[in-house]
Amino acid sequence: MTTHVIHVIREMTDRGGPARKSLTYYCSDVKNPVYACWEPNADIFETEEEVHIALELAGVNRDEVCVQLKAGKLIISGVRREKRPEGKVNYHQLELNYGHFMKIISLPEAVEHNDIFASLRDGLLEIKISKKVNVIEIPVTRGANNR
Repeated sequence: MTTHVIHVIREMTDRGGPARKSLTYYCSDVKNPVYACWEPNADIFETEEEVHIALELAGVNRDEVCVQLKAGKLIISGVRREKRPEGKVNYHQLELNYGHFMKIISLPEAVEHNDIFASLRDGLLEIKISKKVNVIEIPVTRGANNR
């Protein structure tokens, strides 16, 4: 079974330009929503058995990454904290993004309820979603009136 469509929802920041606008960051587990400042790069591919998603999250602690599946959307969010040295610093180049991030990937109905496994190692968050359809057998028992 080939998964025909996996959409990555992107905001205005992917189009570049001098005025980078923050992405809206939604998290129902916090009282005050914050804004995502950046979106990690991702690779999405599939094999016959699984859909693979890999995100670059170098310097992000495992405790600060949240992977949620809500309404057919895989939401990967978290924060990368900046480690600044003490004292006076002369910066020559700044290309790394810090602060809150979020990536939203829409999943096809065929895989959104399947087994999902996520691991963060060596700065790479890997998510694997099984494409196998698990048939659930529901036993039929006698009701109280059917003796």
